Amino acid sequence: MALPRVRGYARRAMPGKRRVVWHVRGLALALIVLWARGALAAWVVNERGECVRAWTPASLVRGPAAMLNAPLLPLRSAVGGVLVARDDRSPGMQGKILLPPTLAVVGGGIGLVESVVWLGTGLTDTATGGYFEMAPEEATRLGVEPVRPTFVAAAPRPPRESGDRCGRRTPPDAP
Repeated sequence: MALPRVRGYARRAMPGKRRVVWHVRGLALALIVLWARGALAAWVVNERGECVRAWTPASLVRGPAAMLNAPLLPLRSAVGGVLVARDDRSPGMQGKILLPPTLAVVGGGIGLVESVVWLGTGLTDTATGGYFEMAPEEATRLGVEPVRPTFVAAAPRPPRESGDRCGRRTPPDAP
């Protein structure tokens, strides 16, 4: 019998606590909804032909796509290292034998480090709805094709057509 009395006394000691908690929750929810409503994440062409930022539903997919790509990145980067070694035209049999496994291991290691970055930025983009565009552009495109490891940036690559932020075509990149 004493236990119900204690609960009654405790309830009377802090009568407005429940109302305060619900007010705080309601205020937090309202702030989140209003903040998300004004979120800007994608580049689109407006009616005047200008490239401007606007939030789109595709912005919500940036983070999950980067997190899905992250686990495969070490393998994709290792295969990219082997492809770079295969395209190497330096003379010598020792280089031809040692270069592919070396670049595969180094590419896989760098891919592992980069996958942690993709996972973290993907998680950030997921939590913010793509507002900050933290994940690298390459991480947000789902794919399984080999990725050139970052340490072979000096390797020649064919010029590719590029576009501006809105996706409009521009002249090919300079080699």
